[in-house]
Amino acid sequence: MFFYTTGDLLQSDAEALVNTVNCEGYMGKGIAYQFKLKFPNNNKDYVKACKNGTLRPGKLHVYKESEKIIINFPTKDKWREKSRMEYIEDGLDALVLLIKELNIKSIAIPPLGSGNGGLIWNDVKQVLAKKLEDTAKQVAIYIYEPSRNFATTPTQEPKLSTSALVLMELKGHLKKFNSLRLQKAAYFMDLFSSKKYFRFVPHKYGPYDHSIDIVSKGIREFQQFHGTASTKEAEKILFNKLTSESVNNTLQALLPWIIKSCDFVNSIETDHELECLATICFLIENSGGLTAEGIVSGFKNWSEEKAKRFTEQEIIEGIQKLYMLGVIEKNLVGYNLAA
Repeated sequence: MFFYTTGDLLQSDAEALVNTVNCEGYMGKGIAYQFKLKFPNNNKDYVKACKNGTLRPGKLHVYKESEKIIINFPTKDKWREKSRMEYIEDGLDALVLLIKELNIKSIAIPPLGSGNGGLIWNDVKQVLAKKLEDTAKQVAIYIYEPSRNFATTPTQEPKLSTSALVLMELKGHLKKFNSLRLQKAAYFMDLFSSKKYFRFVPHKYGPYDHSIDIVSKGIREFQQFHGTASTKEAEKILFNKLTSESVNNTLQALLPWIIKSCDFVNSIETDHELECLATICFLIENSGGLTAEGIVSGFKNWSEEKAKRFTEQEIIEGIQKLYMLGVIEKNLVGYNLAA
């Protein structure tokens, strides 16, 4: 029998749980990410299956953990791709055989390929009903329709390093917080200190380090694990775990630059202007001796989308502001970072 419901599939009493995955071993979003937190051993075995090439669209990966049968169901091949309906159909054919083989009596299924996958739920729902029609006569099939109103607490404490403490300290000094401002605060910390603590590359919204997003996700999991919504409280817990002379020295050395960077970021009213200033600095940092015309050209060459979002006047005003604040200096050749 079919049972249509919403909520947290991971709390289902069903004997088997279906997890939507890709074939590259990456559980970074949606229901797959929730499974990764709840069933870490399943995640390790799934990654292994991806690496040895045994998991492909149309095939299923089965693992038992915490008295649950977990069925990893590929809805896409590459994690950056969208889900494909033919993968759903082939996977459901394999699922019908697996349910019979393992004599599964109840199973919970998420909205396969919908949400982050990009497929239309009503289309997927019809395919589910058709493919599992005969199976539903003997098995309780719980179909979880799209819902985002739940979060899963990690079963293992995330492992964090000194980088997490640095990001927590940056966040604590920011008056307005979002991922862009954290990225730019970290960038200017590196710039002002003349140290390469993070590694920034050109990205859609200016200089960007993907590791900051990864560590930030780890921080959120760490807070969930310890049951605190306070980053400051989580920072105290982590500091006590990591405390050593090396960690203390690193934080003490960076603290003046963290404060200076956050004061600078806090003085910039809009994210748009902050992106502009960070991009100007990144262009100068990686070229040096750039004229105003060269910096404007750098924006145009960055990406077509960026060239449209920033006018030449905005870029010139950004250069002037950075010069007045002493972040950059000018010589006969052009603009350079201030010594």
